[in-house]
Amino acid sequence: MKRLLKNVVLFFVCCTLLIAGCTKRDSVVPVSGKVILQGKPIADCNITFQPTTKNPIVAASGLTDTEGNFSLETIESPRRKGAVSGEYHVKFFWRDPAFDETKPKPAPYQIPAKYQQEGIVFTVPNKGKTDVVFELVP
Repeated sequence: MKRLLKNVVLFFVCCTLLIAGCTKRDSVVPVSGKVILQGKPIADCNITFQPTTKNPIVAASGLTDTEGNFSLETIESPRRKGAVSGEYHVKFFWRDPAFDETKPKPAPYQIPAKYQQEGIVFTVPNKGKTDVVFELVP
């Protein structure tokens, strides 16, 4: 009887540890769109989505192509395509694709500081959004 009780307790302890060790990953939804500055698409713009809440929402990021188009991926490992639904601070930074520390070159355009520091508050809907347009104005 003592042995059976010991085995039952051990079984419940193992189950509890197993359940506690398994964390539920939030589902991601597709998020993509375009970044425009003064009516023109921005190439090589790094977009970061930082959660506005203290909820354990995973941040996401993307990089624009030559037409200003982007698609987000989570910044966790392994990365997942999309973002978790919720509210984010979205910030924009130009990234020189041919960066060389010995010969830094100026950006071909200046992203206004407000978009690099405060950013824009944006809510990713539960079903995602694939036609986001961020139009940056000075």
